Amino acid sequence: MKTALVIMTGIGFTLGVVFGLLLQLPIDTSLPADSIHPNGHSSFKSRRSLSDGQEAANYRQQQQAPQPPVSTIRFLDSLRKSSSNNGGKVDLSKSIHIKKHRSHDLKNSDHRSLSINLKEVKTSQITEPIAPNVNGAFRSIMANASQPVNRSATAGSMSLEDSSYLSSVVDGVLWTQKLGASCPKAFPPHEVKEWRRRVEGLDVVKMEEGCGRMQNRLVTFKDASRACARYRLNTDQIQGEIYSYYLAQLLNITNMPPTLLAQVDPLSQKWRTVHLQLSLAQWADSKIVVFTQHIGGLSPAHIPAEFREEKLRLEPTLGGLGGKTHEELCELIQWSDLIVFDYLTANLDRVINNMFNKQWNDQMMTNPAHNLEKQKDGTLVFLDNESGLFHGYRLLDKYASFHRTLLDAVCVFRPETVKAIKRLHTSGSIGRELHNLFASQETLHKHIAAIPEKNLKILQQRLNDVFQQIVKCEQLFGR
Repeated sequence: MKTALVIMTGIGFTLGVVFGLLLQLPIDTSLPADSIHPNGHSSFKSRRSLSDGQEAANYRQQQQAPQPPVSTIRFLDSLRKSSSNNGGKVDLSKSIHIKKHRSHDLKNSDHRSLSINLKEVKTSQITEPIAPNVNGAFRSIMANASQPVNRSATAGSMSLEDSSYLSSVVDGVLWTQKLGASCPKAFPPHEVKEWRRRVEGLDVVKMEEGCGRMQNRLVTFKDASRACARYRLNTDQIQGEIYSYYLAQLLNITNMPPTLLAQVDPLSQKWRTVHLQLSLAQWADSKIVVFTQHIGGLSPAHIPAEFREEKLRLEPTLGGLGGKTHEELCELIQWSDLIVFDYLTANLDRVINNMFNKQWNDQMMTNPAHNLEKQKDGTLVFLDNESGLFHGYRLLDKYASFHRTLLDAVCVFRPETVKAIKRLHTSGSIGRELHNLFASQETLHKHIAAIPEKNLKILQQRLNDVFQQIVKCEQLFGR
């Protein structure tokens, strides 16, 4: 009797455990939010026939695929509705604005309605005539959603009008000859030659303060033309000014005013009329000064937006050049020359001045560029280049990063400048050619010391840097 009681108790306990486990099994009474087809629900899986296997596999693959964002669904849904309203034709010429959603908007969105919209878009391909490239557009949107846009790669998708505009402005990484020819020239070579010839034979009839530094003077010649006379105690500043001028000539850059060396001699015919003013200015006899044509009516030149921030660049793309006026394009041509020129000379008293002082004044890059002026016709005038090639080279450790940042921001160049850079890079003779040009053009060249070999090596290396920048841009944007 006792044994039977124990057996019955064990059986009762076992049945109780089994019954309790059965009570805890979940009962699924609703479809999941992301499924609208009975074949996708777990309670139907055991009832599927073998013939449903492929459909089930396709559906599982669809469910595992990443779901498009709400903005994409609304974009495609708008295409479907537009197709229905226009008799099956979708007007893609109108601007389509896809609304951006904040992260909490997507988090709180209705997943059931999202899935239903997806199903509607899918079935509408059969029942409604949507634009033939909608699926391609959908895949493109999904692919680009997680990839950075390469602006240079968008050229193939430009309209004929945009493509025609861009080809009229740039040819690879070069400004087109047609655009360059349509822009005014600051100081044409024939005018420079005539000015230098005339000034060399004219007497100085007046000297007055002006033209910057305390010992500089504004001089007037016998024919009433005027020039700024640069007087420096340090010879390397005179060297920097005159050699920078001839480097610009070597590169076919015409934005520097006509420049000429002169020697102070109160007893000579040229200076006799102003010998008292020479004494008041404390100019030493036999000192070499630099005459630079005086330009009136100048206005400040501002730094273009492309060079104000490190993340910005001047690129030969529609995104970079589209919407620019002819005047703005002509100015950018000159800026591309300016940055190349100042990099070669390591001029630290122009845009580098603005960049360096930005640490104390964050508005410096929106201020006028230092030692840069604009004429009424829009041409830029590169003034005060005395820090180039000498003083700037001594301070490269301090300012090299600023120079490099500016050079890296340029990917469009003037054809004549590129031609000169490539030739001088190949020959490796920039130092020799610069000295020969200076000696052949300046009557007083023997009074100015030659550029030291160390400086010439730095100049050649910096020219190689510019060459490499051009090559890099050609690789990015084509020749």
